[in-house]
Amino acid sequence: MKRAMAALAGLCIAFSAHAFDPLRVARDLPPPPSMNLTPMTDANGAPWACPGPRDPASPEIHIEEVIRRALCTDPRTRIAWAGIAARAAERGQVRAEYLPRLDATLSRSRLDQRVTQGGATLDSDVDTDAYRVELGWTLFDFGQRGARADSAEQAMLAALASRDATLQQVFLDAATAYYNLLSAQGSLAVAEEVERINLQGYLAADAKHAAAIGNLTEKLQTQTALGQAILARVQAEGALQEARGRLAVLIGLPPDTPLRLDEDDARLPDTSFVSAMTDMLQKAETRHPELRNARARVEAARAQLTATERAHLPSVRLSASHQNQRIAPSTGGRSDQRDNLVALEVQIPLFDGFGRTYATQAAEAALSEAEGQLEAARRQVAQEVWLAFHALQTGTRTVEKSAELLGFATRSLEVAQGRYKAGIGGTLELLEAQRALADAARQRINALADWRAVRLRLAAALGRLGFWTLAPAAANPS
Repeated sequence: MKRAMAALAGLCIAFSAHAFDPLRVARDLPPPPSMNLTPMTDANGAPWACPGPRDPASPEIHIEEVIRRALCTDPRTRIAWAGIAARAAERGQVRAEYLPRLDATLSRSRLDQRVTQGGATLDSDVDTDAYRVELGWTLFDFGQRGARADSAEQAMLAALASRDATLQQVFLDAATAYYNLLSAQGSLAVAEEVERINLQGYLAADAKHAAAIGNLTEKLQTQTALGQAILARVQAEGALQEARGRLAVLIGLPPDTPLRLDEDDARLPDTSFVSAMTDMLQKAETRHPELRNARARVEAARAQLTATERAHLPSVRLSASHQNQRIAPSTGGRSDQRDNLVALEVQIPLFDGFGRTYATQAAEAALSEAEGQLEAARRQVAQEVWLAFHALQTGTRTVEKSAELLGFATRSLEVAQGRYKAGIGGTLELLEAQRALADAARQRINALADWRAVRLRLAAALGRLGFWTLAPAAANPS
Protein backbone atom coordinates (compact mmCIF):
# COMPACT_ATOMS: atom_id res chain seq x y z
CA MET A 1 0.00 0.00 0.00
CA LYS A 2 2.78 2.48 0.89
CA ARG A 3 4.69 1.63 -2.24
CA ALA A 4 1.61 2.23 -4.38
CA MET A 5 1.02 5.63 -2.77
CA ALA A 6 4.66 6.61 -3.24
CA ALA A 7 4.56 5.58 -6.90
CA LEU A 8 1.36 7.57 -7.46
CA ALA A 9 2.88 10.67 -5.81
CA GLY A 10 5.96 10.35 -8.00
CA LEU A 11 3.84 10.23 -11.13
CA CYS A 12 1.91 13.32 -10.07
CA ILE A 13 5.14 15.25 -9.44
CA ALA A 14 6.60 14.18 -12.78
CA PHE A 15 3.46 15.08 -14.73
CA SER A 16 3.21 18.50 -13.09
CA ALA A 17 6.79 19.50 -13.87
CA HIS A 18 7.12 22.93 -15.45
CA ALA A 19 8.90 21.75 -18.59
CA PHE A 20 6.61 18.77 -19.16
CA ASP A 21 4.70 19.24 -22.43
CA PRO A 22 3.39 15.84 -23.57
CA LEU A 23 0.89 17.37 -26.05
CA ARG A 24 3.58 19.67 -27.52
CA VAL A 25 1.42 22.77 -27.32
CA ALA A 26 4.43 25.05 -26.81
CA ARG A 27 6.71 23.63 -29.49
CA ASP A 28 6.07 26.51 -31.93
CA LEU A 29 6.18 29.33 -29.40
CA PRO A 30 8.78 32.09 -29.62
CA PRO A 31 11.50 31.99 -26.96
CA PRO A 32 10.70 34.08 -23.87
CA PRO A 33 12.73 37.23 -23.18
CA SER A 34 14.10 35.62 -20.03
CA MET A 35 16.08 33.29 -22.30
CA ASN A 36 18.03 36.32 -23.55
CA LEU A 37 16.43 36.12 -26.97
CA THR A 38 13.67 37.99 -28.71
CA PRO A 39 11.39 36.77 -31.49
CA MET A 40 12.33 39.65 -33.80
CA THR A 41 15.11 39.30 -36.36
CA ASP A 42 17.47 41.87 -37.82
CA ALA A 43 17.28 43.41 -41.30
CA ASN A 44 18.85 40.29 -42.84
CA GLY A 45 16.38 37.94 -41.16
CA ALA A 46 18.93 36.52 -38.72
CA PRO A 47 18.11 36.09 -35.02
CA TRP A 48 20.25 37.88 -32.50
CA ALA A 49 21.05 37.77 -28.80
CA CYS A 50 20.36 40.62 -26.40
CA PRO A 51 23.26 43.03 -25.83
CA GLY A 52 25.37 42.57 -22.72
CA PRO A 53 26.21 45.19 -20.08
CA ARG A 54 27.34 48.53 -21.46
CA ASP A 55 30.88 49.80 -21.07
CA PRO A 56 30.70 53.06 -19.05
CA ALA A 57 33.81 54.27 -20.86
CA SER A 58 31.96 54.14 -24.22
CA PRO A 59 28.85 56.34 -23.91
CA GLU A 60 28.18 56.40 -27.67
CA ILE A 61 25.20 54.27 -28.64
CA HIS A 62 23.59 53.54 -32.01
CA ILE A 63 19.92 53.13 -32.80
CA GLU A 64 20.19 49.38 -33.45
CA GLU A 65 21.52 48.80 -29.95
CA VAL A 66 18.86 51.06 -28.47
CA ILE A 67 16.05 49.08 -30.08
CA ARG A 68 17.56 45.71 -29.18
CA ARG A 69 17.95 46.71 -25.55
CA ALA A 70 14.38 47.98 -25.47
CA LEU A 71 13.03 44.75 -26.96
CA CYS A 72 15.02 42.68 -24.47
CA THR A 73 14.28 44.68 -21.31
CA ASP A 74 10.87 46.26 -21.78
CA PRO A 75 8.37 44.51 -19.47
CA ARG A 76 5.74 44.69 -22.19
CA THR A 77 7.58 42.02 -24.16
CA ARG A 78 7.56 39.70 -21.14
CA ILE A 79 3.86 40.34 -20.58
CA ALA A 80 3.15 39.53 -24.23
CA TRP A 81 5.11 36.28 -24.03
CA ALA A 82 3.32 35.33 -20.82
CA GLY A 83 0.02 35.81 -22.65
CA ILE A 84 1.20 33.47 -25.40
CA ALA A 85 2.27 30.87 -22.85
CA ALA A 86 -1.16 31.10 -21.17
CA ARG A 87 -2.95 30.58 -24.49
CA ALA A 88 -0.69 27.61 -25.21
CA ALA A 89 -1.63 26.06 -21.89
CA GLU A 90 -5.31 26.58 -22.65
CA ARG A 91 -4.78 24.91 -26.00
CA GLY A 92 -3.24 21.98 -24.14
CA GLN A 93 -6.24 21.76 -21.84
CA VAL A 94 -8.56 21.46 -24.82
CA ARG A 95 -6.37 18.83 -26.48
CA ALA A 96 -6.39 16.89 -23.23
CA GLU A 97 -10.14 16.41 -23.58
CA TYR A 98 -9.49 13.98 -26.44
CA LEU A 99 -7.55 11.65 -24.13
CA PRO A 100 -8.96 9.28 -21.52
CA ARG A 101 -9.00 10.28 -17.87
CA LEU A 102 -7.54 7.90 -15.31
CA ASP A 103 -8.02 8.38 -11.56
CA ALA A 104 -6.89 6.26 -8.65
CA THR A 105 -8.09 6.30 -5.07
CA LEU A 106 -6.20 4.69 -2.19
CA SER A 107 -7.68 4.46 1.27
CA ARG A 108 -6.95 2.85 4.62
CA SER A 109 -9.47 3.04 7.46
CA ARG A 110 -9.94 1.62 10.93
CA LEU A 111 -13.30 1.20 12.68
CA ASP A 112 -13.46 0.78 16.44
CA GLN A 113 -16.88 -0.53 17.48
CA ARG A 114 -18.37 -1.20 20.92
CA VAL A 115 -21.79 -2.82 21.31
CA THR A 116 -23.51 -3.10 24.73
CA GLN A 117 -26.56 -5.31 25.13
CA GLY A 118 -28.12 -6.76 28.31
CA GLY A 119 -25.12 -5.82 30.43
CA ALA A 120 -22.69 -7.46 28.00
CA THR A 121 -20.15 -5.44 25.99
CA LEU A 122 -18.61 -6.50 22.71
CA ASP A 123 -15.58 -4.67 21.32
CA SER A 124 -14.43 -5.17 17.72
CA ASP A 125 -11.95 -3.48 15.41
CA VAL A 126 -12.19 -3.54 11.62
CA ASP A 127 -9.26 -2.55 9.35
CA THR A 128 -10.12 -1.83 5.72
CA ASP A 129 -7.63 -1.38 2.85
CA ALA A 130 -9.02 -0.41 -0.54
CA TYR A 131 -7.96 1.00 -3.85
CA ARG A 132 -10.01 1.98 -6.87
CA VAL A 133 -8.93 2.78 -10.44
CA GLU A 134 -11.40 4.54 -12.72
CA LEU A 135 -11.11 5.17 -16.46
CA GLY A 136 -13.33 7.64 -18.34
CA TRP A 137 -13.11 8.44 -22.05
CA THR A 138 -15.44 10.58 -24.11
CA LEU A 139 -15.68 8.92 -27.49
CA PHE A 140 -18.06 11.22 -29.37
CA ASP A 141 -19.64 14.57 -28.52
CA PHE A 142 -20.93 15.94 -31.87
CA GLY A 143 -17.97 18.28 -32.36
CA GLN A 144 -18.03 20.08 -29.03
CA ARG A 145 -14.34 19.43 -28.35
CA GLY A 146 -13.45 20.27 -31.94
CA ALA A 147 -15.13 23.66 -31.65
CA ARG A 148 -13.34 24.37 -28.38
CA ALA A 149 -10.05 23.32 -29.98
CA ASP A 150 -10.68 25.72 -32.88
CA SER A 151 -11.38 28.51 -30.42
CA ALA A 152 -8.16 27.76 -28.53
CA GLU A 153 -6.15 27.75 -31.77
CA GLN A 154 -7.56 31.12 -32.79
CA ALA A 155 -6.88 32.50 -29.33
CA MET A 156 -3.27 31.41 -29.78
CA LEU A 157 -3.09 33.22 -33.13
CA ALA A 158 -4.55 36.30 -31.48
CA ALA A 159 -1.91 36.16 -28.75
CA LEU A 160 0.86 35.85 -31.33
CA ALA A 161 -0.51 38.84 -33.24
CA SER A 162 -0.75 40.78 -29.99
CA ARG A 163 2.89 39.91 -29.32
CA ASP A 164 3.81 41.30 -32.75
CA ALA A 165 1.89 44.49 -32.03
CA THR A 166 3.68 44.85 -28.70
CA LEU A 167 7.08 44.39 -30.32
CA GLN A 168 6.28 46.99 -32.94
CA GLN A 169 5.12 49.44 -30.28
CA VAL A 170 8.27 48.90 -28.22
CA PHE A 171 10.32 49.29 -31.41
CA LEU A 172 8.50 52.53 -32.25
CA ASP A 173 8.87 53.91 -28.71
CA ALA A 174 12.60 53.14 -28.66
CA ALA A 175 13.23 54.66 -32.08
CA THR A 176 11.19 57.73 -31.17
CA ALA A 177 13.12 58.21 -27.93
CA TYR A 178 16.38 57.83 -29.84
CA TYR A 179 15.42 60.43 -32.43
CA ASN A 180 14.16 62.74 -29.68
CA LEU A 181 17.57 62.58 -28.06
CA LEU A 182 19.22 63.13 -31.43
CA SER A 183 17.03 66.20 -31.95
CA ALA A 184 17.86 67.44 -28.45
CA GLN A 185 21.55 67.14 -29.24
CA GLY A 186 20.99 69.08 -32.45
CA SER A 187 18.94 71.73 -30.67
CA LEU A 188 21.71 72.21 -28.11
CA ALA A 189 24.28 72.54 -30.89
CA VAL A 190 22.08 75.17 -32.55
CA ALA A 191 21.61 77.01 -29.25
CA GLU A 192 25.35 77.04 -28.65
CA GLU A 193 26.00 78.37 -32.17
CA VAL A 194 23.33 81.06 -31.75
CA GLU A 195 24.91 82.04 -28.45
CA ARG A 196 28.31 82.29 -30.13
CA ILE A 197 26.90 84.46 -32.90
CA ASN A 198 25.15 86.73 -30.42
CA LEU A 199 28.32 86.95 -28.39
CA GLN A 200 30.17 88.14 -31.50
CA GLY A 201 27.47 90.75 -32.08
CA TYR A 202 27.67 91.95 -28.51
CA LEU A 203 31.46 92.16 -28.59
CA ALA A 204 31.29 94.17 -31.80
CA ALA A 205 28.73 96.56 -30.31
CA ASP A 206 30.76 96.87 -27.12
CA ALA A 207 33.88 97.66 -29.12
CA LYS A 208 32.06 100.31 -31.13
CA HIS A 209 30.67 101.84 -27.95
CA ALA A 210 34.11 101.85 -26.35
CA ALA A 211 35.51 103.57 -29.45
CA ALA A 212 32.73 106.18 -29.27
CA ILE A 213 31.40 105.21 -32.70
CA GLY A 214 28.40 103.35 -31.34
CA ASN A 215 25.73 104.29 -28.82
CA LEU A 216 24.73 102.58 -25.60
CA THR A 217 21.40 101.48 -27.01
CA GLU A 218 23.07 99.22 -29.57
CA LYS A 219 25.24 97.69 -26.88
CA LEU A 220 22.24 97.01 -24.61
CA GLN A 221 20.22 95.53 -27.47
CA THR A 222 22.97 93.10 -28.40
CA GLN A 223 23.52 92.31 -24.73
CA THR A 224 19.82 91.51 -24.34
CA ALA A 225 19.96 89.24 -27.39
CA LEU A 226 22.98 87.50 -25.91
CA GLY A 227 21.12 86.95 -22.64
CA GLN A 228 18.20 85.42 -24.52
CA ALA A 229 20.57 83.14 -26.41
CA ILE A 230 22.19 82.04 -23.14
CA LEU A 231 18.74 81.29 -21.69
CA ALA A 232 17.83 79.25 -24.78
CA ARG A 233 21.08 77.30 -24.47
CA VAL A 234 20.39 76.53 -20.79
CA GLN A 235 16.88 75.32 -21.68
CA ALA A 236 18.32 73.19 -24.49
CA GLU A 237 20.75 71.61 -22.02
CA GLY A 238 17.85 70.73 -19.73
CA ALA A 239 15.84 69.26 -22.59
CA LEU A 240 18.87 67.18 -23.57
CA GLN A 241 19.19 65.74 -20.06
CA GLU A 242 15.48 64.89 -20.01
CA ALA A 243 15.66 63.13 -23.39
CA ARG A 244 18.79 61.24 -22.32
CA GLY A 245 17.12 60.05 -19.11
CA ARG A 246 13.98 58.91 -20.92
CA LEU A 247 16.00 56.91 -23.42
CA ALA A 248 18.14 55.32 -20.71
CA VAL A 249 15.11 54.19 -18.68
CA LEU A 250 13.40 52.87 -21.81
CA ILE A 251 16.32 50.53 -22.55
CA GLY A 252 16.63 49.33 -18.96
CA LEU A 253 19.50 51.56 -17.81
CA PRO A 254 19.67 54.04 -14.91
CA PRO A 255 18.45 57.51 -15.96
CA ASP A 256 21.85 59.06 -15.20
CA THR A 257 23.65 56.77 -17.65
CA PRO A 258 25.84 58.87 -19.97
CA LEU A 259 24.62 58.35 -23.53
CA ARG A 260 25.84 60.06 -26.65
CA LEU A 261 24.44 59.53 -30.11
CA ASP A 262 26.34 59.29 -33.35
CA GLU A 263 25.69 62.47 -35.32
CA ASP A 264 25.99 60.45 -38.54
CA ASP A 265 22.62 58.98 -37.65
CA ALA A 266 21.13 62.34 -38.59
CA ARG A 267 21.06 61.09 -42.19
CA LEU A 268 17.60 60.39 -43.54
CA PRO A 269 16.76 56.68 -44.03
CA ASP A 270 15.07 55.06 -46.99
CA THR A 271 11.42 55.60 -47.97
CA SER A 272 11.13 53.17 -50.89
CA PHE A 273 8.49 51.20 -48.96
CA VAL A 274 6.01 54.00 -49.60
CA SER A 275 3.69 53.14 -52.51
CA ALA A 276 0.22 53.97 -53.77
CA MET A 277 -2.45 54.39 -51.12
CA THR A 278 -4.56 51.46 -52.36
CA ASP A 279 -1.57 49.14 -52.26
CA MET A 280 -0.57 50.29 -48.76
CA LEU A 281 -4.10 49.81 -47.44
CA GLN A 282 -4.17 46.27 -48.81
CA LYS A 283 -0.82 45.48 -47.20
CA ALA A 284 -1.96 46.93 -43.89
CA GLU A 285 -5.15 44.84 -44.03
CA THR A 286 -3.06 41.69 -44.39
CA ARG A 287 -0.03 42.41 -42.22
CA HIS A 288 -1.03 44.74 -39.43
CA PRO A 289 -0.83 42.80 -36.14
CA GLU A 290 -3.83 44.58 -34.63
CA LEU A 291 -6.01 43.43 -37.52
CA ARG A 292 -4.60 39.90 -37.36
CA ASN A 293 -5.34 39.90 -33.64
CA ALA A 294 -8.90 41.16 -34.19
CA ARG A 295 -9.61 38.61 -36.95
CA ALA A 296 -8.32 35.76 -34.80
CA ARG A 297 -10.53 36.92 -31.93
CA VAL A 298 -13.55 36.87 -34.22
CA GLU A 299 -12.79 33.31 -35.28
CA ALA A 300 -12.21 32.29 -31.66
CA ALA A 301 -15.56 33.77 -30.64
CA ARG A 302 -17.29 32.06 -33.56
CA ALA A 303 -15.80 28.69 -32.60
CA GLN A 304 -16.80 29.24 -28.98
CA LEU A 305 -20.36 29.95 -30.08
CA THR A 306 -20.38 26.68 -32.03
CA ALA A 307 -19.16 24.79 -28.96
CA THR A 308 -21.84 26.42 -26.82
CA GLU A 309 -24.61 25.62 -29.27
CA ARG A 310 -23.54 21.96 -29.39
CA ALA A 311 -23.48 21.64 -25.61
CA HIS A 312 -27.12 20.47 -25.64
CA LEU A 313 -26.22 17.44 -27.79
CA PRO A 314 -25.54 14.02 -26.25
CA SER A 315 -22.11 12.51 -25.82
CA VAL A 316 -20.89 8.93 -25.78
CA ARG A 317 -18.55 7.97 -22.98
CA LEU A 318 -16.66 4.82 -22.10
CA SER A 319 -16.06 4.15 -18.42
CA ALA A 320 -14.27 1.35 -16.62
CA SER A 321 -13.30 0.79 -13.02
CA HIS A 322 -11.49 -1.74 -10.89
CA GLN A 323 -11.85 -1.84 -7.10
CA ASN A 324 -10.18 -4.06 -4.55
CA GLN A 325 -11.22 -3.96 -0.90
CA ARG A 326 -9.82 -5.96 2.02
CA ILE A 327 -11.69 -6.06 5.37
CA ALA A 328 -9.92 -7.49 8.40
CA PRO A 329 -12.04 -7.52 11.61
CA SER A 330 -10.31 -8.22 14.92
CA THR A 331 -12.67 -11.12 15.49
CA GLY A 332 -11.22 -12.91 12.47
CA GLY A 333 -12.75 -13.86 9.16
CA ARG A 334 -10.91 -11.52 6.81
CA SER A 335 -12.68 -10.91 3.49
CA ASP A 336 -11.47 -9.70 0.10
CA GLN A 337 -13.79 -8.09 -2.45
CA ARG A 338 -12.87 -7.29 -6.06
CA ASP A 339 -15.18 -5.42 -8.49
CA ASN A 340 -14.64 -4.82 -12.22
CA LEU A 341 -16.96 -2.58 -14.24
CA VAL A 342 -17.05 -1.65 -17.93
CA ALA A 343 -19.84 0.59 -19.24
CA LEU A 344 -20.74 2.50 -22.38
CA GLU A 345 -22.71 5.58 -21.40
CA VAL A 346 -24.80 7.99 -23.44
CA GLN A 347 -25.15 11.29 -21.60
CA ILE A 348 -28.13 13.37 -22.76
CA PRO A 349 -28.40 16.88 -21.27
CA LEU A 350 -32.07 17.51 -20.58
CA PHE A 351 -32.36 20.57 -18.35
CA ASP A 352 -29.83 22.73 -16.52
CA GLY A 353 -31.95 25.65 -15.40
CA PHE A 354 -31.59 27.42 -18.76
CA GLY A 355 -27.83 27.77 -18.19
CA ARG A 356 -26.97 26.67 -21.74
CA THR A 357 -29.49 29.13 -23.16
CA TYR A 358 -27.81 32.07 -21.49
CA ALA A 359 -24.37 30.70 -22.31
CA THR A 360 -25.36 30.72 -26.00
CA GLN A 361 -26.61 34.29 -25.71
CA ALA A 362 -23.34 35.32 -24.08
CA ALA A 363 -21.35 33.62 -26.85
CA GLU A 364 -23.42 35.40 -29.51
CA ALA A 365 -22.81 38.74 -27.80
CA ALA A 366 -19.08 38.00 -27.58
CA LEU A 367 -18.98 37.26 -31.31
CA SER A 368 -20.83 40.49 -32.10
CA GLU A 369 -18.41 42.39 -29.87
CA ALA A 370 -15.38 40.82 -31.57
CA GLU A 371 -16.77 41.68 -35.01
CA GLY A 372 -17.29 45.27 -33.90
CA GLN A 373 -13.74 45.46 -32.58
CA LEU A 374 -12.44 44.14 -35.91
CA GLU A 375 -14.29 46.81 -37.84
CA ALA A 376 -13.06 49.50 -35.43
CA ALA A 377 -9.48 48.27 -35.81
CA ARG A 378 -9.82 48.21 -39.60
CA ARG A 379 -10.99 51.81 -39.66
CA GLN A 380 -8.31 52.90 -37.21
CA VAL A 381 -5.54 51.32 -39.27
CA ALA A 382 -6.85 52.81 -42.52
CA GLN A 383 -7.02 56.23 -40.92
CA GLU A 384 -3.51 55.91 -39.51
CA VAL A 385 -2.11 54.88 -42.90
CA TRP A 386 -3.83 57.83 -44.59
CA LEU A 387 -2.71 60.39 -42.00
CA ALA A 388 0.85 59.09 -41.77
CA PHE A 389 1.19 58.97 -45.57
CA HIS A 390 0.15 62.59 -46.06
CA ALA A 391 2.10 63.70 -43.01
CA LEU A 392 5.18 62.10 -44.55
CA GLN A 393 4.59 63.89 -47.84
CA THR A 394 4.22 67.20 -46.02
CA GLY A 395 7.24 66.44 -43.87
CA THR A 396 9.37 65.65 -46.90
CA ARG A 397 8.60 69.01 -48.47
CA THR A 398 9.13 70.71 -45.11
CA VAL A 399 12.58 69.16 -44.78
CA GLU A 400 13.52 70.38 -48.24
CA LYS A 401 12.28 73.90 -47.63
CA SER A 402 13.83 74.08 -44.16
CA ALA A 403 17.22 73.36 -45.71
CA GLU A 404 16.71 76.18 -48.20
CA LEU A 405 15.52 78.51 -45.45
CA LEU A 406 18.56 77.73 -43.31
CA GLY A 407 20.83 78.54 -46.26
CA PHE A 408 19.09 81.86 -46.86
CA ALA A 409 19.25 82.79 -43.18
CA THR A 410 22.94 81.89 -42.97
CA ARG A 411 23.75 84.04 -45.97
CA SER A 412 21.62 86.89 -44.61
CA LEU A 413 23.47 86.84 -41.30
CA GLU A 414 26.84 86.90 -43.00
CA VAL A 415 25.81 89.99 -44.95
CA ALA A 416 24.33 91.69 -41.88
CA GLN A 417 27.49 91.00 -39.85
CA GLY A 418 29.67 92.45 -42.58
CA ARG A 419 27.51 95.55 -42.90
CA TYR A 420 27.46 96.05 -39.15
CA LYS A 421 31.22 95.76 -38.78
CA ALA A 422 31.67 98.18 -41.68
CA GLY A 423 29.36 100.68 -40.01
CA ILE A 424 26.81 100.51 -42.79
CA GLY A 425 24.18 98.29 -41.18
CA GLY A 426 22.32 98.93 -37.97
CA THR A 427 21.84 96.93 -34.81
CA LEU A 428 18.24 96.02 -35.60
CA GLU A 429 19.32 94.58 -38.94
CA LEU A 430 21.95 92.44 -37.21
CA LEU A 431 19.58 91.28 -34.48
CA GLU A 432 16.88 90.42 -37.00
CA ALA A 433 19.35 88.35 -39.03
CA GLN A 434 20.49 86.52 -35.89
CA ARG A 435 16.90 85.75 -34.89
CA ALA A 436 16.10 84.57 -38.41
CA LEU A 437 19.06 82.19 -38.37
CA ALA A 438 18.10 80.82 -34.96
CA ASP A 439 14.50 80.27 -36.09
CA ALA A 440 15.62 78.62 -39.33
CA ALA A 441 17.99 76.28 -37.48
CA ARG A 442 15.28 75.27 -35.01
CA GLN A 443 12.79 74.74 -37.81
CA ARG A 444 15.33 72.52 -39.52
CA ILE A 445 15.81 70.41 -36.38
CA ASN A 446 12.03 70.14 -35.85
CA ALA A 447 11.41 69.28 -39.49
CA LEU A 448 13.91 66.41 -39.37
CA ALA A 449 12.47 65.11 -36.10
CA ASP A 450 8.90 65.23 -37.40
CA TRP A 451 9.91 63.55 -40.66
CA ARG A 452 11.56 60.63 -38.87
CA ALA A 453 8.57 60.24 -36.56
CA VAL A 454 5.94 60.14 -39.31
CA ARG A 455 8.08 57.77 -41.41
CA LEU A 456 8.13 55.28 -38.54
CA ARG A 457 4.43 55.87 -37.95
CA LEU A 458 3.68 54.96 -41.54
CA ALA A 459 5.79 51.80 -41.35
CA ALA A 460 4.01 50.86 -38.12
CA ALA A 461 0.59 51.57 -39.67
CA LEU A 462 1.49 49.18 -42.48
CA GLY A 463 2.41 46.50 -39.93
CA ARG A 464 5.96 46.39 -41.30
CA LEU A 465 8.00 48.16 -38.64
CA GLY A 466 11.28 46.35 -38.06
CA PHE A 467 15.04 46.56 -38.29
CA TRP A 468 14.83 46.91 -42.06
CA THR A 469 13.55 50.47 -41.51
CA LEU A 470 17.00 51.34 -40.14
CA ALA A 471 18.94 49.64 -42.94
CA PRO A 472 19.89 50.80 -46.45
CA ALA A 473 17.41 50.50 -49.28
CA ALA A 474 18.78 47.10 -50.37
CA ALA A 475 17.50 45.52 -47.13
CA ASN A 476 13.94 46.72 -47.62
CA PRO A 477 11.62 43.67 -47.86
CA SER A 478 9.03 43.46 -50.59
